[in-house]
Amino acid sequence: MTERKRGYIDVDALQEELAEQGDVVERIAGFYGVETGQLHTTANETRMACQFACGKTEATGDRAISLKTRGDATLWRCFHYGCTVRGNVLTLMHWMKHDRPPAGDRLQGREFKEMAEDLKALVRGEPRTTKAESHNEPTSTKDTADKSAFNIPLKDSENERARSLVNLDEKFVTDVAEMSPQAASYVRSRPYMTPEIMQKFRCGYLPQDAGSLLRGHFVYGWADQHGDILTWFGRNLNYETQHRKWRRAGDSSKEPNKFKFVKGFHRGLVLYGENVFRSEANAEQVRDMGVIVVEGPNDVINLNALGVPAVAVCSNTVTEKQADKLAALACEFSNGTVSVMFDLDRQGENGAGQTVLKLAQRCCVRYAWTTSLSDGRFSDRQPESVTPEEWEKLIYTALTA
Repeated sequence: MTERKRGYIDVDALQEELAEQGDVVERIAGFYGVETGQLHTTANETRMACQFACGKTEATGDRAISLKTRGDATLWRCFHYGCTVRGNVLTLMHWMKHDRPPAGDRLQGREFKEMAEDLKALVRGEPRTTKAESHNEPTSTKDTADKSAFNIPLKDSENERARSLVNLDEKFVTDVAEMSPQAASYVRSRPYMTPEIMQKFRCGYLPQDAGSLLRGHFVYGWADQHGDILTWFGRNLNYETQHRKWRRAGDSSKEPNKFKFVKGFHRGLVLYGENVFRSEANAEQVRDMGVIVVEGPNDVINLNALGVPAVAVCSNTVTEKQADKLAALACEFSNGTVSVMFDLDRQGENGAGQTVLKLAQRCCVRYAWTTSLSDGRFSDRQPESVTPEEWEKLIYTALTA
């Protein structure tokens, strides 16, 4: 038998192990802090838009890239017209990390070693080394774009139409008696969503006759840390019905989106609810619990109604910029600790694991809850479903023990 060299990494075995662990695209994207947009996943395949800088001149459809997750190896390719981007897990990781293809036709030498090390860390749940620590490679196109990306408050926009939307919430309906049946059902199923708290978080139902792209949605305002609105985004009130129909249709139709974001807004740069957190956070309480980070806006709103300050990333993974902001917030308000409280489903737990690893490079971090808490009582639960009694008797007690 040929003796293997010291430091040998069995890439084929690691690729198979990654495929067996599932959620391949989500885990790779979370590893590198990349936002993929809507994913369309079946038992054998994941489809998504192509966001890589491969010379395309227009945005692709949200199923342009196909990644096969069953078989001898995980293979992917982009079907956008004129695009020839394709490869295996390592090339996908290279694209997500550097937003460019390998120097040659395939990964070789230093590039291959770099991706193999990343794959090993990903499969084993270890933090990755940064680009600066790795090989001092030049800044890629994606790095430059990320550093130059920013969000401008609507009131300061050069676009007159954008400035006119600063007070869009003046058109919101917060009385369930005056909402559409779908909106009324959405609000009634969330007891914490009172008119008072909707006013505080600048959210509510936007009627169909409001003359906005978000009309007919339950709309949320995303403010910066000072309280200035950066954007409005809407919850699709027909999502559950549409998603059930999509599942019955298999791959024959486009998967519906739960939320609708305005193009040009970079949510990976900011934290939802930070302005309310800063104005209401109790120093002693935050010191005990840490800065609680959740997935979505309703999680923040429900916890706020319980008297618990929290912020959201509006995803099930955290970006590098959001991780930096969370660490800074923790140093400012607590003993430098962030408590991760993502949804306790498969996607949330996978994302929480990646988030904990990323935050551990910056500050103290812990899980706010797990599926094992209280003998599995919170399995498949979201923070927005937590009741006052559950918080006081179970979660707060566990957090401060």
